[in-house]
Amino acid sequence: MKKCILVIALVFSHLLFFCGSINAQSTALEQGSDTIISVVGYFCKNDTMTFRKQYLKQKIEGNDTTLINNHVEEFMIVVTDSTSKGYRMEYIPISYEHDVEGDTITSRVMDEIWEATKDLHCIFATDEFGQLQHIENWREIRDVMKKTIPQVLDNLKPSNNSIVSRQRLESMMLVNYSSEDKVKEAYDELSMLFGVHGHSYYIGQKEGDYINNGYPQHIISKVGYTEQEEEGDMEGDYTIMVNSVTTMPAEDAVETIINSAALIFNDNMIDIFNKKKDEVYGVIKDALKDKKLTVTEDEYYDFFYNGWPKLCYKEKNMGVDSDKNVEMKLIEWTSRHWNIYEAPEENDSHNL
Repeated sequence: MKKCILVIALVFSHLLFFCGSINAQSTALEQGSDTIISVVGYFCKNDTMTFRKQYLKQKIEGNDTTLINNHVEEFMIVVTDSTSKGYRMEYIPISYEHDVEGDTITSRVMDEIWEATKDLHCIFATDEFGQLQHIENWREIRDVMKKTIPQVLDNLKPSNNSIVSRQRLESMMLVNYSSEDKVKEAYDELSMLFGVHGHSYYIGQKEGDYINNGYPQHIISKVGYTEQEEEGDMEGDYTIMVNSVTTMPAEDAVETIINSAALIFNDNMIDIFNKKKDEVYGVIKDALKDKKLTVTEDEYYDFFYNGWPKLCYKEKNMGVDSDKNVEMKLIEWTSRHWNIYEAPEENDSHNL
């Protein structure tokens, strides 16, 4: 029973999906208005940006905080082609390191995947505004992962009494690279860097209540030009900030949690689980009765005047009462090399 509940708790934080609130606050793409900021990339061939990405995951239970994952990556983005229809870019890994005490399964898996893919570049394309569109070599990435993931799981050498099915776990990991959309999700840094482009936002503060997947959501957004406070800041740089809070009855998630947790159990554990399913369902539902599940998301995007991302930050805080799962992603620029952007002709699609 305890093992069942443990796995359910681990799966919990990955199950609920709420559409991003950042683009819910956008309006039709527009240029030249004093009341609107349009996120448009004015990039040049051979532009090069280096970024540092930090990923942090914590579990908070009352006054106790457990660090689940903390890793830092460095990567480079190079514009390899620029046309009136968009940009072709290359994602180049530079380094990876994790900072979690002890030899955790997560750190071991990520270390081995990094070693196997550190020379694998991701070739992607954006539209004329700089918004991510396609991963050109997604099949190559998929094929590399089809070889890498089984090798990584073989090296883990799980114990004989593991409740997780090796085959089912492998299948779940491989499905994350099974299509172009899945590979795009796996390279989430590209969506953070180039997912806001092609949208416009009203300058100032906006606040409102919405319905997200059937549950109430409160959103506050702040948009504006930034002061030149730090080295590297430029006139015309701008910031978009969005905070959203979504609430739902906690017991609404119980059935989804239980059914999803069973996906990775081994056959023996599934038999035990099926016999105890109603009991587990009842225990968890009673524990969550009359409680609210709150999902708080913060998004912060800082751009240079030419649309190159300066800083991207996402934090999701999800839990019931004082028990929470916190996930944070931070990407910030570390170096840049830009070529001179030539003003487009009147009939050029960049001139909005």
